[in-house]
Amino acid sequence: MRQDRNVFTINNLLIFAFSITVSISTVYSQTEVTGFFDLLSSQNINTNTSHEFSINQFELDVTYAHQSNFSVGTAVAYNSELENMELAMAFVHYSFDDGPALHPRREETYDHSAFLIGKFDMPFGLDYLSFASTDRPTISQPLVIEKTIGGWNDVGIDFHLFKGNFKFDVWAVNGFADGVGLGGNIRYTLLPFMELGASHSSDITSFDEVEDWINGVDLQINTNMFQFKSEYLWMEGVYEGELDVPGIDDQHHGVYFQLLTEFEDLISLPLYLTLRYGGWGSDFDRDQDGTNDCQNRYTAALGYRLHDNLSLRLEMLSNQVAKLDRENQVFLQAVVAF
Repeated sequence: MRQDRNVFTINNLLIFAFSITVSISTVYSQTEVTGFFDLLSSQNINTNTSHEFSINQFELDVTYAHQSNFSVGTAVAYNSELENMELAMAFVHYSFDDGPALHPRREETYDHSAFLIGKFDMPFGLDYLSFASTDRPTISQPLVIEKTIGGWNDVGIDFHLFKGNFKFDVWAVNGFADGVGLGGNIRYTLLPFMELGASHSSDITSFDEVEDWINGVDLQINTNMFQFKSEYLWMEGVYEGELDVPGIDDQHHGVYFQLLTEFEDLISLPLYLTLRYGGWGSDFDRDQDGTNDCQNRYTAALGYRLHDNLSLRLEMLSNQVAKLDRENQVFLQAVVAF
């Protein structure tokens, strides 16, 4: 995940906002405290690396609604790489229309227009709705997301308009470079079960200079038993959720296709199966092996809902980098929400 500039100042301000929200929760009734964590077990099949248990994600969310058009959301989350807690979100959502009192934790589905100000998950494409382990049917991210924007969380302002079949976002955030990240997202429901989307973001460092850019198109289809989604991303200047190495302005791109199947109606067991293929390629040879970087990944995940707030997942993942031998991994995850 991208590290913000001026981290000390931003984090202190946002942690203060989180503290204020928690204190408000003891006074007003329209406050919701939720959270989740997951325990992850991993094993690499091809190598002799040892088995490992770890806490993958932990998050505590507080949402406070003053009126039907004004709400505040904050979240602290565990960073498994740095092994510390950090402020993941702190935002004000002001709607020009009446709607649900409490702002939804991830996706907004009702018609309205609103400003979102603070630190939030960037609404680029589809995968931002699945950053939390409770929302992702698999354990791993799609390959192209991992290689490009990662878990893009940023500070700035977003204006969005949802009306009927049409959804529109436009934002100004810190971005990845030293300028201002400007971009937007357009979504249209073509059929009751089919939605198309397109996203773009650029870091503008001066009136006539673009430091980096990201484009994306996506498709999702939802029925009672099947959920299909796909994204294609291409970009320059951003790599693995960070500003690319100076002087390396290669373009790279990738796609994934994901199918989720629910089995509960067929076998009366809360089982679901997710299959995903992802491919990624670059115009640059980072490892200097004579071939431009590329990778593909097959993912199969089986999930079982033991309870509304408890689920188990088994995932098998097969990676191939360029023409090297495949590397296979097995993961087991327990996800708890509260």
